[in-house]
Amino acid sequence: MISVLVVDDSRFMGKVMQTVLTEIGFNVVGLGCDGEEGVQLFKELNPDITLLDVTMPNMDGLECLKEIRAHCPDANVVMLSALKDEEIVRKCLEAGAGAFLEKPIRRDCIEDQQRLISAVEKILGYAV
Repeated sequence: MISVLVVDDSRFMGKVMQTVLTEIGFNVVGLGCDGEEGVQLFKELNPDITLLDVTMPNMDGLECLKEIRAHCPDANVVMLSALKDEEIVRKCLEAGAGAFLEKPIRRDCIEDQQRLISAVEKILGYAV
C-alpha cells in the first residue's frame, strides 16, 4: 500500500484529503499543519508520496518542498493550491514537485479523486 503524508494548514482540508486518500486505497501515515512540521514528518515517516499545500504558516509549501528534496532528492511530492497562479506552479515544478493540483479535492467528486490518482500515477510511473 502506498504511504502518503498530507501537509495542509487547514485541518479540515487535511482530514478531507485523508478520507479521500484512504477511500481510494492509500495509507495516510501522517498529517502536518505547516511546512516545518511537514519536513519533520517527512524525515520521520519517509512516505512514498507527500502532498503539500503551497500557502502555509511558519514555512510555506515551496520552502518545505525544497527542504524535503534537499534531504531526499528522489522524494515524490504533489503540490496543492487553491491559488490559480502560473508563476507558483512553475516555481514548484522547477523545485522538484512531480505534479501540481488545484484545490479543492472534494470527497464526493469522482473527477477530483481521478485527478489525484492521475497525479500519483504520473509521479510513481505506474498505475495504482
